[in-house]
Amino acid sequence: MNNNPVLIFDFDGTIADTFHYLLRIGNRLSEEFHFNKIRPDEVEEMKDKNVQETIRHLNIPLLKIPMIVAKAKKELHKEIDSVEPIEGLKEILLQLKSKGHKMGILTSNSSKNVLGFLKNNGLDFFDFIYTTSKIWSKNWGLLSLMNENGLKCSEVIYVGDETRDIKAAQKAGIRCAAVTWGYNSQKALEAQHPDYLIHSPKDLLQLFA
Repeated sequence: MNNNPVLIFDFDGTIADTFHYLLRIGNRLSEEFHFNKIRPDEVEEMKDKNVQETIRHLNIPLLKIPMIVAKAKKELHKEIDSVEPIEGLKEILLQLKSKGHKMGILTSNSSKNVLGFLKNNGLDFFDFIYTTSKIWSKNWGLLSLMNENGLKCSEVIYVGDETRDIKAAQKAGIRCAAVTWGYNSQKALEAQHPDYLIHSPKDLLQLFA
């Protein structure tokens, strides 16, 4: 492991515990945009699916996805003051920062939501925050972020909780650490062969410190 790799974090499910918020919001929007709700008995099963499989399962109209995503971000902003970090993660992030790690965020959520959450939870110490509207091709966001900050692929690790985060990192040519506490299950994450599999925030400190 290189000394002090630059750590780029996904936001939803990786840093912010937004899973149940967005689940409720998605089910509310299903009525407006005419797609299936996620039933309580299938929540865990859905964690095994990637984004494309989820869209097919819920019968979400492809042409309406940009509108659905935009509306979900606005709805989440109404509740952002009550969103908390993943349990135990704040202390680990503070320790990583104190050890000299440069840290940033790449997310498909809005900068307004991210900045509000970070300020509310005393986490507004990230070196850069980059938002992208690309749901399936976050690799372009990673490449743009690295270019703007003068970062080399070899010194960057992307930390995410979804299969699409792993794929984005692989396409961008950087290492990926997949966390098992977010939107996708350990089974789904392992199938994409991340460089590291993280089961608790403490594992982050052990691995990168």
